[in-house]
Amino acid sequence: MSWRALLSHNLQEIRITFCQSNQSSEGLRNFVVKNYSDLKRLNPKLPLLIREGHGVEPVIYARYDWGKEEKKVVTNLTEQEVEEKLKELCLMGSKFDRSPESEFDEVDIVSAYQKPILNYRPIF
Repeated sequence: MSWRALLSHNLQEIRITFCQSNQSSEGLRNFVVKNYSDLKRLNPKLPLLIREGHGVEPVIYARYDWGKEEKKVVTNLTEQEVEEKLKELCLMGSKFDRSPESEFDEVDIVSAYQKPILNYRPIF
């Protein structure tokens, strides 16, 4: 399974901060523009917070179970390097202890794409 689909299993929240105009944030800005919809499609319940601010350092924060947080500064990185940093944060989450409320209870979205869609009509 792709690491992108594992984000919601290994993390509780992702926060991304960057500057709208600063050159040091360009790689992170471009990554968000090109990949946000795909990440949300694969992880619909995962909070993915994007914050823009003038002069803000480009950073990705990952919150795991039990309140543990990790931070990756992505100043002057390319889109591919930003993707690698996010992948590191995702895979790091599989090594931490899980809290009881975050046990896996949702459908595996990747394998769900391969199943036929059933249409149910409500009966009134």
